[in-house]
Amino acid sequence: MQLRKPSTYMLDDARPVVVTGSDGTVIAQNKSARRMLGPGTGKYCWDVVGKMEKSKKLPCRQGCVMKLLASDVDTQETQFKQAGKQRDISCRAMNGVVVCMFSSEGHEPSKMWPSLSTREQEILRMLADGETTSSTADRLDVCESTIRTHVERIRSKLCVNTRAAAVAEGFRLGFLE
Repeated sequence: MQLRKPSTYMLDDARPVVVTGSDGTVIAQNKSARRMLGPGTGKYCWDVVGKMEKSKKLPCRQGCVMKLLASDVDTQETQFKQAGKQRDISCRAMNGVVVCMFSSEGHEPSKMWPSLSTREQEILRMLADGETTSSTADRLDVCESTIRTHVERIRSKLCVNTRAAAVAEGFRLGFLE
């Protein structure tokens, strides 16, 4: 299986994603977000997302990004209607930016973020500690091929090409501290 190399902060190009800086300006958006919202880079998030056509009950207000970054809560999830269809927006604060991901009808907001199993998180921690496939297999009393399979799944879920990138993404997404 070949993994695609994602752009900085971009997750899934099929699902609209907007990334804002700490001042609330849009610093990146994927193709789906540009189609849905129009070009927004350099504009305030609440002006781009908050003024989405045919939408009701959007949580976007002036300063909402700064409030989220300053709060103890790292994710704000809200349901809204767009052109009569139920959608979700999940805004997540991470490393001084806020990533807003939109789902289509029927998706649960909490399921939009990559999730790793308990075993995958354990193996990711071992990778972060510098363990090799062999040493990880020995510590967990499993075959090396099992570890390689877990690492491949971790890389796939996090949309990265290398183990080092998986560790970096693990830190960025909060799987590692």
